[in-house]
Amino acid sequence: MSAALDGLRAALVGALRAGLSELDPGGLVERALDAEAAAPRGRVVVIAAGKAALGMAQGALRSRWADRIAGGLAVTVAAPALSARDPHAAASDPDEAALRPLRVMRAAHPIPDGRSMDAAAAALAIAAALGPDDLLLALISGGASALLAAPPLGVSLADKQALVAALLEGGAPIQEVNLVRRHLSRIKGGRLAAAAAPARVLTLLMSDVVGGLPHDISSGPTVPDPTRVEEARAALDRWAPQLSRLTPALSESLKPADAPLLETRMLADPEKLAERVAAALAARTGLRAVAVAAEVGDARAIVERRLALARALAPGEAAVIPCEPTLALPAERGAGGRAGWIALAALRDLPPDVVLLCGATDGADGSSGAAGAVVARAAAAAMDDRAIEAALTRFDDAAAHRALGTRLEIGSTGHNLTDVHIVARDFTRASPAR
Repeated sequence: MSAALDGLRAALVGALRAGLSELDPGGLVERALDAEAAAPRGRVVVIAAGKAALGMAQGALRSRWADRIAGGLAVTVAAPALSARDPHAAASDPDEAALRPLRVMRAAHPIPDGRSMDAAAAALAIAAALGPDDLLLALISGGASALLAAPPLGVSLADKQALVAALLEGGAPIQEVNLVRRHLSRIKGGRLAAAAAPARVLTLLMSDVVGGLPHDISSGPTVPDPTRVEEARAALDRWAPQLSRLTPALSESLKPADAPLLETRMLADPEKLAERVAAALAARTGLRAVAVAAEVGDARAIVERRLALARALAPGEAAVIPCEPTLALPAERGAGGRAGWIALAALRDLPPDVVLLCGATDGADGSSGAAGAVVARAAAAAMDDRAIEAALTRFDDAAAHRALGTRLEIGSTGHNLTDVHIVARDFTRASPAR
Protein backbone atom coordinates (compact mmCIF):
# COMPACT_ATOMS: atom_id res chain seq x y z
CA MET A 1 0.00 0.00 0.00
CA SER A 2 1.30 3.48 -0.85
CA ALA A 3 2.26 6.02 1.81
CA ALA A 4 -0.74 8.15 0.76
CA LEU A 5 -3.18 5.28 1.27
CA ASP A 6 -1.51 4.33 4.54
CA GLY A 7 -2.05 7.89 5.71
CA LEU A 8 -5.66 7.85 4.54
CA ARG A 9 -6.26 4.56 6.31
CA ALA A 10 -4.93 6.03 9.57
CA ALA A 11 -7.05 9.15 9.09
CA LEU A 12 -10.23 7.09 8.76
CA VAL A 13 -9.48 5.24 11.99
CA GLY A 14 -8.68 8.52 13.74
CA ALA A 15 -11.92 10.10 12.55
CA LEU A 16 -13.94 7.16 13.85
CA ARG A 17 -12.25 7.44 17.24
CA ALA A 18 -12.87 11.20 17.29
CA GLY A 19 -16.56 10.81 16.47
CA LEU A 20 -17.02 8.28 19.25
CA SER A 21 -15.19 10.53 21.68
CA GLU A 22 -17.47 13.47 20.88
CA LEU A 23 -20.49 11.36 21.80
CA ASP A 24 -19.05 10.26 25.14
CA PRO A 25 -21.93 8.51 26.99
CA GLY A 26 -21.08 10.00 30.37
CA GLY A 27 -20.89 13.52 29.04
CA LEU A 28 -24.18 13.17 27.18
CA VAL A 29 -26.01 11.96 30.29
CA GLU A 30 -24.46 14.60 32.53
CA ARG A 31 -25.44 17.41 30.19
CA ALA A 32 -28.95 16.00 29.69
CA LEU A 33 -29.64 15.85 33.43
CA ASP A 34 -28.09 19.24 34.09
CA ALA A 35 -30.44 20.67 31.45
CA GLU A 36 -33.59 19.29 33.11
CA ALA A 37 -35.74 22.13 34.46
CA ALA A 38 -35.67 20.85 38.02
CA ALA A 39 -34.17 17.94 39.88
CA PRO A 40 -36.75 15.51 41.25
CA ARG A 41 -38.00 16.00 44.80
CA GLY A 42 -37.97 12.34 45.84
CA ARG A 43 -35.44 9.57 45.51
CA VAL A 44 -33.76 8.90 42.20
CA VAL A 45 -32.95 5.27 41.47
CA VAL A 46 -30.83 4.39 38.42
CA ILE A 47 -31.09 1.33 36.20
CA ALA A 48 -28.44 1.49 33.47
CA ALA A 49 -28.26 -1.35 30.97
CA GLY A 50 -26.30 -1.88 27.75
CA LYS A 51 -22.80 -1.63 26.38
CA ALA A 52 -22.61 2.04 27.41
CA ALA A 53 -24.20 1.45 30.82
CA LEU A 54 -21.15 2.15 32.96
CA GLY A 55 -20.25 5.38 31.19
CA MET A 56 -23.85 6.57 31.23
CA ALA A 57 -24.17 5.77 34.94
CA GLN A 58 -20.98 7.65 35.70
CA GLY A 59 -22.41 10.69 33.90
CA ALA A 60 -25.52 10.58 36.09
CA LEU A 61 -23.33 10.46 39.19
CA ARG A 62 -21.45 13.56 38.01
CA SER A 63 -24.62 15.53 37.27
CA ARG A 64 -26.48 17.92 39.56
CA TRP A 65 -28.80 15.03 40.32
CA ALA A 66 -25.97 13.12 42.02
CA ASP A 67 -26.97 13.84 45.63
CA ARG A 68 -30.49 12.58 44.93
CA ILE A 69 -29.37 9.19 43.56
CA ALA A 70 -30.18 6.65 46.25
CA GLY A 71 -28.91 3.57 44.48
CA GLY A 72 -29.65 1.27 41.60
CA LEU A 73 -28.03 -1.01 39.11
CA ALA A 74 -25.68 -0.89 36.12
CA VAL A 75 -25.63 -3.95 33.85
CA THR A 76 -23.11 -4.31 31.05
CA VAL A 77 -21.33 -6.97 29.01
CA ALA A 78 -19.35 -9.52 31.00
CA ALA A 79 -15.68 -8.56 30.91
CA PRO A 80 -14.37 -12.14 30.52
CA ALA A 81 -16.45 -12.62 27.36
CA LEU A 82 -14.88 -9.54 25.84
CA SER A 83 -11.36 -9.97 27.14
CA ALA A 84 -11.10 -13.44 25.64
CA ARG A 85 -11.14 -11.68 22.27
CA ASP A 86 -9.66 -8.32 23.21
CA PRO A 87 -6.97 -7.85 25.88
CA HIS A 88 -7.98 -4.20 26.18
CA ALA A 89 -11.69 -4.97 26.54
CA ALA A 90 -12.27 -3.23 29.86
CA ALA A 91 -9.96 -0.30 29.22
CA SER A 92 -12.83 2.14 28.62
CA ASP A 93 -14.88 1.04 31.65
CA PRO A 94 -14.91 3.41 34.61
CA ASP A 95 -13.66 2.11 37.95
CA GLU A 96 -16.59 0.31 39.57
CA ALA A 97 -15.84 2.10 42.84
CA ALA A 98 -16.69 5.34 41.06
CA LEU A 99 -20.20 4.01 40.42
CA ARG A 100 -21.23 3.66 44.05
CA PRO A 101 -24.00 3.54 45.27
CA LEU A 102 -24.93 1.57 42.14
CA ARG A 103 -24.51 -2.19 41.99
CA VAL A 104 -22.60 -3.35 38.92
CA MET A 105 -23.61 -6.60 37.23
CA ARG A 106 -22.33 -8.21 34.04
CA ALA A 107 -24.02 -10.65 31.68
CA ALA A 108 -23.62 -12.28 28.28
CA HIS A 109 -24.15 -10.75 24.84
CA PRO A 110 -25.66 -11.36 22.28
CA ILE A 111 -27.08 -14.63 23.67
CA PRO A 112 -28.39 -14.20 27.24
CA ASP A 113 -27.21 -16.39 30.08
CA GLY A 114 -28.07 -17.02 33.72
CA ARG A 115 -26.46 -13.72 34.69
CA SER A 116 -28.88 -11.99 32.32
CA MET A 117 -31.74 -13.60 34.26
CA ASP A 118 -30.24 -12.45 37.57
CA ALA A 119 -29.80 -8.89 36.27
CA ALA A 120 -33.40 -8.72 35.05
CA ALA A 121 -34.69 -10.01 38.38
CA ALA A 122 -32.64 -7.39 40.23
CA ALA A 123 -33.92 -4.61 37.94
CA LEU A 124 -37.55 -5.65 38.38
CA ALA A 125 -37.13 -5.80 42.17
CA ILE A 126 -35.63 -2.30 42.24
CA ALA A 127 -38.48 -0.93 40.13
CA ALA A 128 -41.16 -2.61 42.23
CA ALA A 129 -39.82 -0.97 45.41
CA LEU A 130 -40.33 2.60 44.12
CA GLY A 131 -43.03 4.88 45.48
CA PRO A 132 -45.12 7.69 43.95
CA ASP A 133 -42.57 10.40 44.83
CA ASP A 134 -39.62 8.47 43.38
CA LEU A 135 -38.10 8.60 39.92
CA LEU A 136 -36.60 5.72 37.96
CA LEU A 137 -33.78 7.01 35.77
CA ALA A 138 -33.32 4.44 33.01
CA LEU A 139 -30.07 4.74 31.05
CA ILE A 140 -30.47 2.39 28.09
CA SER A 141 -27.96 1.62 25.34
CA GLY A 142 -27.53 -1.07 22.72
CA GLY A 143 -27.02 -4.58 24.03
CA ALA A 144 -29.45 -4.45 26.95
CA SER A 145 -31.85 -6.89 25.25
CA ALA A 146 -29.40 -9.72 25.97
CA LEU A 147 -28.24 -8.36 29.33
CA LEU A 148 -31.76 -8.29 30.83
CA ALA A 149 -33.55 -11.59 30.21
CA ALA A 150 -36.84 -12.45 31.90
CA PRO A 151 -38.72 -15.01 29.79
CA PRO A 152 -42.44 -15.42 30.53
CA LEU A 153 -43.85 -18.38 32.43
CA GLY A 154 -43.37 -21.58 30.47
CA VAL A 155 -40.39 -20.30 28.47
CA SER A 156 -36.98 -21.44 29.72
CA LEU A 157 -33.64 -19.73 29.40
CA ALA A 158 -32.66 -22.44 26.91
CA ASP A 159 -35.76 -21.58 24.85
CA LYS A 160 -34.83 -17.90 24.89
CA GLN A 161 -31.23 -18.65 23.91
CA ALA A 162 -32.36 -20.83 21.01
CA LEU A 163 -34.78 -18.15 19.83
CA VAL A 164 -32.26 -15.30 19.87
CA ALA A 165 -29.65 -17.44 18.11
CA ALA A 166 -32.15 -18.46 15.42
CA LEU A 167 -33.22 -14.87 14.77
CA LEU A 168 -29.71 -13.43 14.68
CA GLU A 169 -28.11 -16.23 12.68
CA GLY A 170 -31.04 -16.35 10.29
CA GLY A 171 -30.41 -12.75 9.25
CA ALA A 172 -33.48 -11.14 10.83
CA PRO A 173 -33.33 -7.30 10.94
CA ILE A 174 -32.70 -6.05 14.48
CA GLN A 175 -36.11 -4.34 14.61
CA GLU A 176 -37.78 -7.72 14.08
CA VAL A 177 -35.48 -9.47 16.54
CA ASN A 178 -36.45 -6.92 19.17
CA LEU A 179 -40.11 -7.07 18.15
CA VAL A 180 -40.20 -10.74 19.13
CA ARG A 181 -38.15 -10.07 22.27
CA ARG A 182 -40.63 -7.38 23.44
CA HIS A 183 -43.57 -9.74 23.22
CA LEU A 184 -41.77 -12.67 24.85
CA SER A 185 -40.58 -11.08 28.07
CA ARG A 186 -41.49 -9.94 31.57
CA ILE A 187 -39.16 -6.92 31.41
CA LYS A 188 -39.01 -5.69 27.81
CA GLY A 189 -41.71 -3.80 25.93
CA GLY A 190 -42.22 -1.26 28.74
CA ARG A 191 -42.73 -3.87 31.45
CA LEU A 192 -39.84 -2.57 33.58
CA ALA A 193 -41.54 0.84 33.60
CA ALA A 194 -44.86 -0.78 34.47
CA ALA A 195 -43.18 -2.46 37.45
CA ALA A 196 -42.06 0.98 38.67
CA ALA A 197 -45.57 2.47 38.72
CA PRO A 198 -46.65 4.81 40.23
CA ALA A 199 -43.14 6.27 40.13
CA ARG A 200 -42.16 8.62 37.32
CA VAL A 201 -39.77 7.13 34.74
CA LEU A 202 -37.23 9.13 32.73
CA THR A 203 -35.37 7.18 30.02
CA LEU A 204 -32.20 8.43 28.35
CA LEU A 205 -31.32 6.45 25.23
CA MET A 206 -28.27 5.82 23.09
CA SER A 207 -29.54 4.09 19.96
CA ASP A 208 -27.77 1.28 18.13
CA VAL A 209 -30.63 0.83 15.64
CA VAL A 210 -30.57 2.63 12.28
CA GLY A 211 -33.69 4.76 12.13
CA GLY A 212 -34.74 3.20 15.41
CA LEU A 213 -37.62 4.45 17.53
CA PRO A 214 -37.39 4.34 21.34
CA HIS A 215 -39.16 0.99 21.59
CA ASP A 216 -36.59 -0.54 19.21
CA ILE A 217 -33.62 0.30 21.42
CA SER A 218 -32.75 -2.74 23.55
CA SER A 219 -36.35 -3.90 23.15
CA GLY A 220 -37.66 -0.87 25.06
CA PRO A 221 -37.78 -2.00 28.72
CA THR A 222 -38.98 1.42 29.93
CA VAL A 223 -40.83 2.88 26.95
CA PRO A 224 -44.30 2.16 25.58
CA ASP A 225 -44.55 -0.10 22.55
CA PRO A 226 -47.04 0.50 19.72
CA THR A 227 -46.51 -2.91 18.11
CA ARG A 228 -48.95 -5.79 18.54
CA VAL A 229 -48.56 -9.44 19.37
CA GLU A 230 -49.78 -10.36 15.86
CA GLU A 231 -46.72 -8.62 14.40
CA ALA A 232 -44.43 -10.55 16.71
CA ARG A 233 -46.13 -13.81 15.75
CA ALA A 234 -45.58 -13.04 12.06
CA ALA A 235 -41.89 -12.24 12.66
CA LEU A 236 -41.42 -15.45 14.63
CA ASP A 237 -43.03 -17.46 11.84
CA ARG A 238 -40.89 -15.69 9.24
CA TRP A 239 -37.48 -16.00 10.90
CA ALA A 240 -37.68 -18.93 13.33
CA PRO A 241 -40.57 -21.23 12.33
CA GLN A 242 -38.78 -24.13 14.01
CA LEU A 243 -39.61 -22.44 17.34
CA SER A 244 -43.32 -21.91 16.68
CA ARG A 245 -44.02 -23.79 19.95
CA LEU A 246 -43.16 -20.50 21.70
CA THR A 247 -46.02 -18.64 19.97
CA PRO A 248 -48.55 -19.16 22.80
CA ALA A 249 -46.19 -17.36 25.21
CA LEU A 250 -46.25 -14.12 23.18
CA SER A 251 -48.15 -11.35 24.96
CA GLU A 252 -49.01 -7.69 24.56
CA SER A 253 -46.52 -5.09 25.72
CA LEU A 254 -47.14 -1.74 27.45
CA LYS A 255 -49.08 0.57 25.12
CA PRO A 256 -48.64 4.38 24.86
CA ALA A 257 -52.14 5.07 26.20
CA ASP A 258 -51.25 3.24 29.41
CA ALA A 259 -47.99 5.09 30.07
CA PRO A 260 -48.71 8.68 31.17
CA LEU A 261 -45.68 9.06 33.48
CA LEU A 262 -42.99 7.97 31.02
CA GLU A 263 -40.57 10.49 29.49
CA THR A 264 -37.88 9.67 26.94
CA ARG A 265 -34.84 11.54 25.58
CA MET A 266 -32.69 10.29 22.68
CA LEU A 267 -29.07 11.31 23.35
CA ALA A 268 -27.26 9.78 20.38
CA ASP A 269 -27.91 7.54 17.40
CA PRO A 270 -26.00 6.12 14.42
CA GLU A 271 -26.90 9.08 12.21
CA LYS A 272 -25.50 11.57 14.71
CA LEU A 273 -22.29 9.56 14.97
CA ALA A 274 -21.89 9.57 11.17
CA GLU A 275 -22.14 13.37 11.18
CA ARG A 276 -19.45 13.63 13.85
CA VAL A 277 -17.14 11.22 12.03
CA ALA A 278 -17.55 13.08 8.72
CA ALA A 279 -16.77 16.40 10.39
CA ALA A 280 -13.68 14.96 12.06
CA LEU A 281 -12.46 13.43 8.79
CA ALA A 282 -12.88 16.71 6.92
CA ALA A 283 -11.05 18.63 9.63
CA ARG A 284 -8.16 16.16 9.80
CA THR A 285 -7.58 15.52 6.10
CA GLY A 286 -9.19 18.25 4.01
CA LEU A 287 -11.36 15.60 2.33
CA ARG A 288 -14.86 16.65 1.30
CA ALA A 289 -16.48 14.25 3.76
CA VAL A 290 -20.24 13.92 4.19
CA ALA A 291 -22.57 11.71 6.20
CA VAL A 292 -25.03 9.97 3.90
CA ALA A 293 -28.28 8.11 4.47
CA ALA A 294 -28.15 5.13 6.78
CA GLU A 295 -28.49 1.67 5.29
CA VAL A 296 -29.84 -1.69 6.38
CA GLY A 297 -30.16 -4.99 4.59
CA ASP A 298 -28.33 -8.00 3.26
CA ALA A 299 -24.56 -7.79 3.52
CA ARG A 300 -24.04 -8.96 -0.06
CA ALA A 301 -26.19 -6.14 -1.43
CA ILE A 302 -24.33 -3.69 0.79
CA VAL A 303 -21.01 -4.84 -0.70
CA GLU A 304 -22.29 -3.91 -4.16
CA ARG A 305 -23.45 -0.51 -2.92
CA ARG A 306 -20.08 0.16 -1.32
CA LEU A 307 -18.31 -0.64 -4.58
CA ALA A 308 -20.67 1.56 -6.59
CA LEU A 309 -20.09 4.43 -4.17
CA ALA A 310 -16.31 3.90 -4.27
CA ARG A 311 -16.31 4.19 -8.06
CA ALA A 312 -18.54 7.27 -8.00
CA LEU A 313 -16.44 9.28 -5.54
CA ALA A 314 -14.30 12.03 -7.01
CA PRO A 315 -10.70 12.37 -5.80
CA GLY A 316 -10.73 13.98 -2.37
CA GLU A 317 -14.26 12.87 -1.49
CA ALA A 318 -15.42 10.64 1.38
CA ALA A 319 -18.74 9.30 2.61
CA VAL A 320 -19.67 8.06 6.09
CA ILE A 321 -22.59 5.61 6.28
CA PRO A 322 -24.23 4.24 9.42
CA CYS A 323 -25.05 0.66 8.55
CA GLU A 324 -26.96 -2.30 10.01
CA PRO A 325 -26.19 -5.26 7.72
CA THR A 326 -27.80 -8.65 8.05
CA LEU A 327 -25.93 -11.84 7.28
CA ALA A 328 -27.44 -15.31 7.49
CA LEU A 329 -24.90 -17.71 8.98
CA PRO A 330 -24.48 -21.48 8.63
CA ALA A 331 -24.11 -23.70 11.68
CA GLU A 332 -20.49 -24.44 10.77
CA ARG A 333 -18.41 -21.30 10.34
CA GLY A 334 -15.14 -19.69 11.26
CA ALA A 335 -14.42 -16.52 13.24
CA GLY A 336 -15.48 -13.14 11.95
CA GLY A 337 -18.15 -10.47 11.82
CA ARG A 338 -20.38 -8.68 9.37
CA ALA A 339 -18.14 -5.59 9.11
CA GLY A 340 -15.03 -7.62 8.38
CA TRP A 341 -16.92 -9.86 5.94
CA ILE A 342 -18.16 -6.86 3.93
CA ALA A 343 -14.67 -5.33 3.83
CA LEU A 344 -13.13 -8.60 2.64
CA ALA A 345 -15.84 -9.13 0.02
CA ALA A 346 -15.25 -5.64 -1.41
CA LEU A 347 -11.45 -5.66 -1.19
CA ARG A 348 -10.44 -6.87 -4.65
CA ASP A 349 -12.89 -4.68 -6.59
CA LEU A 350 -12.18 -1.34 -4.96
CA PRO A 351 -10.63 1.36 -7.16
CA PRO A 352 -6.88 1.47 -6.43
CA ASP A 353 -6.99 4.86 -4.69
CA VAL A 354 -9.96 4.15 -2.38
CA VAL A 355 -9.89 3.05 1.25
CA LEU A 356 -12.89 1.35 2.86
CA LEU A 357 -13.41 1.14 6.62
CA CYS A 358 -16.13 -1.13 8.00
CA GLY A 359 -16.30 -1.05 11.78
CA ALA A 360 -18.46 -2.03 14.74
CA THR A 361 -18.69 0.97 17.04
CA ASP A 362 -18.52 -1.15 20.20
CA GLY A 363 -15.09 -2.39 19.08
CA ALA A 364 -16.23 -6.02 18.72
CA ASP A 365 -17.26 -7.23 15.26
CA GLY A 366 -18.86 -10.58 15.89
CA SER A 367 -16.32 -13.21 16.93
CA SER A 368 -13.45 -11.61 15.00
CA GLY A 369 -11.52 -10.19 17.96
CA ALA A 370 -11.39 -6.84 16.17
CA ALA A 371 -13.78 -4.00 15.34
CA GLY A 372 -13.80 -4.85 11.64
CA ALA A 373 -11.34 -3.95 8.90
CA VAL A 374 -9.83 -1.10 6.90
CA VAL A 375 -8.92 -2.16 3.38
CA ALA A 376 -7.51 -0.95 0.07
CA ARG A 377 -7.15 -3.04 -3.07
CA ALA A 378 -3.38 -3.24 -2.80
CA ALA A 379 -3.73 -5.41 0.30
CA ALA A 380 -5.22 -8.21 -1.80
CA ALA A 381 -1.80 -8.90 -3.33
CA ALA A 382 -0.81 -10.61 -0.09
CA MET A 383 -3.39 -13.39 -0.49
CA ASP A 384 -4.44 -15.71 -3.27
CA ASP A 385 -7.95 -15.10 -4.64
CA ARG A 386 -8.94 -18.66 -3.78
CA ALA A 387 -7.97 -18.12 -0.15
CA ILE A 388 -10.09 -14.96 0.01
CA GLU A 389 -13.05 -16.77 -1.53
CA ALA A 390 -12.64 -19.65 0.93
CA ALA A 391 -12.60 -17.22 3.87
CA LEU A 392 -15.80 -15.56 2.62
CA THR A 393 -17.52 -18.90 2.06
CA ARG A 394 -16.57 -20.17 5.53
CA PHE A 395 -17.40 -16.80 7.15
CA ASP A 396 -13.85 -16.86 8.45
CA ASP A 397 -12.85 -13.29 7.63
CA ALA A 398 -10.96 -12.76 10.92
CA ALA A 399 -8.07 -15.01 9.86
CA ALA A 400 -7.91 -13.36 6.43
CA HIS A 401 -7.72 -9.83 7.84
CA ARG A 402 -5.07 -10.92 10.31
CA ALA A 403 -2.98 -12.30 7.45
CA LEU A 404 -3.56 -9.21 5.28
CA GLY A 405 -2.80 -6.73 8.06
CA THR A 406 -6.18 -5.03 7.57
CA ARG A 407 -7.76 -5.55 10.99
CA LEU A 408 -9.43 -2.55 12.65
CA GLU A 409 -8.43 -2.67 16.30
CA ILE A 410 -9.81 0.09 18.50
CA GLY A 411 -10.49 -1.86 21.70
CA SER A 412 -13.73 -1.79 23.65
CA THR A 413 -15.22 1.68 23.18
CA GLY A 414 -17.97 1.79 25.80
CA HIS A 415 -20.32 2.57 22.91
CA ASN A 416 -22.80 0.72 20.74
CA LEU A 417 -24.05 2.91 17.89
CA THR A 418 -24.24 0.12 15.27
CA ASP A 419 -21.70 -0.20 12.40
CA VAL A 420 -20.06 2.64 10.50
CA HIS A 421 -18.68 2.39 6.98
CA ILE A 422 -16.34 5.04 5.56
CA VAL A 423 -15.43 5.17 1.86
CA ALA A 424 -12.70 7.67 0.96
CA ARG A 425 -10.82 8.44 -2.26
CA ASP A 426 -7.31 9.77 -2.11
CA PHE A 427 -7.09 13.37 -3.39
CA THR A 428 -3.44 13.21 -4.46
CA ARG A 429 -4.19 11.64 -7.83
CA ALA A 430 -7.11 10.63 -10.00
CA SER A 431 -7.93 6.98 -10.36
CA PRO A 432 -7.15 5.36 -13.72
CA ALA A 433 -10.17 4.38 -15.81
CA ARG A 434 -11.62 1.00 -14.96
